[in-house]
Amino acid sequence: MRLIRVTLFILFSFVVFSNPAGAERARVKVLILPFDMHSRVDISEQRRSLMETVARGLDASGAEVVGIELIKELVLEKGVTEFDEEAALELSRRAGADFALLGSLTLLGKTLSADWRILDAKTEGLIGFYYKGAGSLTELLQKVEMAAPEVYERMVEGAVERPVTMVGKIARITVVGNRRIDSEAVLKRLVSKVGDEFSPDSVKEDIRAIHGMGFFEDVKVSLLDTIEGKELRFEVKEKPFVKSVNISGNEEIKDERIFEVIALKENTILDNVALKEDAERIRFLYETDGYYLTTVEPEVTIEEAGAMVTYVIEEGEMVRVKTITIIGNEHISDRQIKRLMRTKKKRLLSFIMGSGKFNELVFKNDLGLILQRYFNKGYVKADILDHKVLLSEDKRWFHVTISIFEGEQFNLGEIDITGDIIATKEELLGKLKIESGEVFNRSKITKDIETLGVMYGDEGYANAEFKPLSRVNPEEKTVDVTIEITKKELVYIERIDITGNVRTRDRVIRRELEVAEGNLFNASGLKRSRNSLRRLGYFADVTIGKSEGSEPDKMRLDVKVKERPTGAFSIGVGYSSLEKFIGSASLSQSNLFGTGIKFNVSVLFSAISSRYTISLTEPWLFDKPLSAGIDIFNTGRDYPDFDIAEKGFGLRFGFPLIKRTTRGNLNYTLEEVEVSDVDPDATRIIRDQEGTRIVGSIKALIKRDTRDDAFFPTEGSIATVSAKVAGSFLGGNTNFLKFEGDAIKFFPLPWWDLIFSTRGQAGYLFAYKGQDEPIYERYFLGGINSLRGFESRSVGPRDPVTDEIIGGDIKLIANFELLFPLFSRQNLRGVLFFDIGNAFDDDIDFGELREGVGVGVRWFSPLGPLRLEWGYNLDKREDERQSVWDFSMGGSF
Repeated sequence: MRLIRVTLFILFSFVVFSNPAGAERARVKVLILPFDMHSRVDISEQRRSLMETVARGLDASGAEVVGIELIKELVLEKGVTEFDEEAALELSRRAGADFALLGSLTLLGKTLSADWRILDAKTEGLIGFYYKGAGSLTELLQKVEMAAPEVYERMVEGAVERPVTMVGKIARITVVGNRRIDSEAVLKRLVSKVGDEFSPDSVKEDIRAIHGMGFFEDVKVSLLDTIEGKELRFEVKEKPFVKSVNISGNEEIKDERIFEVIALKENTILDNVALKEDAERIRFLYETDGYYLTTVEPEVTIEEAGAMVTYVIEEGEMVRVKTITIIGNEHISDRQIKRLMRTKKKRLLSFIMGSGKFNELVFKNDLGLILQRYFNKGYVKADILDHKVLLSEDKRWFHVTISIFEGEQFNLGEIDITGDIIATKEELLGKLKIESGEVFNRSKITKDIETLGVMYGDEGYANAEFKPLSRVNPEEKTVDVTIEITKKELVYIERIDITGNVRTRDRVIRRELEVAEGNLFNASGLKRSRNSLRRLGYFADVTIGKSEGSEPDKMRLDVKVKERPTGAFSIGVGYSSLEKFIGSASLSQSNLFGTGIKFNVSVLFSAISSRYTISLTEPWLFDKPLSAGIDIFNTGRDYPDFDIAEKGFGLRFGFPLIKRTTRGNLNYTLEEVEVSDVDPDATRIIRDQEGTRIVGSIKALIKRDTRDDAFFPTEGSIATVSAKVAGSFLGGNTNFLKFEGDAIKFFPLPWWDLIFSTRGQAGYLFAYKGQDEPIYERYFLGGINSLRGFESRSVGPRDPVTDEIIGGDIKLIANFELLFPLFSRQNLRGVLFFDIGNAFDDDIDFGELREGVGVGVRWFSPLGPLRLEWGYNLDKREDERQSVWDFSMGGSF
């Protein structure tokens, strides 16, 4: 019944459009039959608009639409819904029409297409085929209306031309109108072939096939009588090629970000659907930055050489969040909930922190975070009843409202493990941190499952499944949890693929892996392998993905790395109040030729100091986990009371002790140290050491490193202990012993990607055989790597006579830091710190510990790790500065 009503409306529209008041009757009469529809959804309204446009276009061109009452009778009284060519010709003769027009409307995905053909009522032959496609109904109707005059002219020509019999064999098939697309490429797509009998159905398929190539916006077909016989001619109109893509009107978002999201590129075919999709992508990009009033309109200028596309953007003002209202919460405060959310309301410093922006995806994630907090607090029936984001009348503000149902709090009931148990149930239960009687916490259960996953993964069960089954007991307010385990089969590593390494050789990466092809899968080994690669410092990112192998018990590993610059050349000049003019130059490469070899040459000179160093390190000697290196150095510095010059060389050798995380090192150094130009009023310790000494020393060092990254670790630790001995038996004439320890531990905090770290440093120096401790080995604290808030070498024991800092033979330092993200994409982080420590002579006096606090930034810049920190002296003494700025580039704390 609906189809009949729609058809009746179409026929009524024909009457309106084909009989304007005072219009002169057209010489050519045409009968328009209802178009067929091809779609998974109802497109009756679109068909009505299409047929109205066809009738209006032909009427405006001079044709007369006839047979309205006849079609009306068939549709309404006899229920006819489909018309073929035979019926169309019969109805044309009954209506007195010269031509009949049959067609169809198709919706495929987002593309609408219309095709129609013209039948000559007198010759019973086809005189033309037409096809139009578009990404929207409006665009399709425009194309159909523009084609109406051409259709009318073809009917006029058909009425006066010698009739062409639309039967017989095809003698020739031609393609005209194509300039860039070769005719052969078109002919290969056709169903119709030379020698075949002419078939209207085949031609319809041909039109669709040609349009489906994506290169043409219009296709017309003619059948002509020629000397050679019947010629089937396809007249095509090519889509223009994109000559240029431009952005206009954007100020808040740079061109580079916009070009990253648009699909249309230069030297591709102009696609109207892609144009509109790109406009939506740009608009969505603006929405993510808070510009919800932005409009994007694609403009196309067609020239003979191609199409110039411009996306015209009107940005409008940023819409920010003004209020966030929480309703229904009693057990978790508004403040706690809002701290969970990344969606924040606008504040005074929003232009710096970026708060106040609204992003729909971020907001939906916020709702999940809120529920997660409730589930972790035991409110297992909590739910978000409703959430609204309303735009203010002036379109400048969002008002966010979240309605919460909390329910009652539940505790954890019985805990059980069933299924495939590889050890004993008691052993598995002992791995769990959750305990009966505590508040139900979903996150703790998830972490315990991860712990079990690692345990099973270490035994080779890479695909083991852990299904937590819960049973809620409303009366007892408890939730029983049973973890059901399916271990599946043992999995072996079939293949390891490495991608992303442009400079670094595969073997440099493979030697850091604790897993190998053919080995049983090992989850902990996989994690340690990733951390080992990140500790190298060669890569900005390392991921190890898993995929199915050729058989169920096989697995492939995909090691993807993103390389960071490992070489640097720098030259610079500077000036400071202490050192006056400063010049420096350095050439370093921590991954020489992609082999992992480290090489460095550096020069620094100023009014009071100079340093020349060359070092070379092979971290895997003979492709074994043995390291070897050599250092050559020549340094000098002028202090207020003396000058010191050191030159010599060092040899280094390293070897593994415990797996890959703990290594031992032996370093031998032979150097000549000269203390000269000593001030007559200098302290006795300095005066006694004037002259030249030869120092031969061996340093034994043990280092354990479990960090997950070389520059910005989030977990793990690094600890070193060392003992250095210098004596005549090592080629020198200086005798002393030096013991040192240094340990840093990193703790990831559960809020805002915060990282807390603690560091402890201790050292002890003493001389033997009646000698004094060398002045250049004593501990002078202060500066960016010891006590911040104090100037370099300004903290330590003083000479009781001259009040000059003479350094200590003992040092104790503790550093506490809180790192937080500033701009994660740029690897920029902020830091808050507290330092405490001092250097002592013989006896430790904890009452003399010095303290400093401060803030800073850490940035992995293109030139390497950079630190800028401001420290405040908490117990300022006479002749000390209240605060100190420190800057360094190179090794990170």
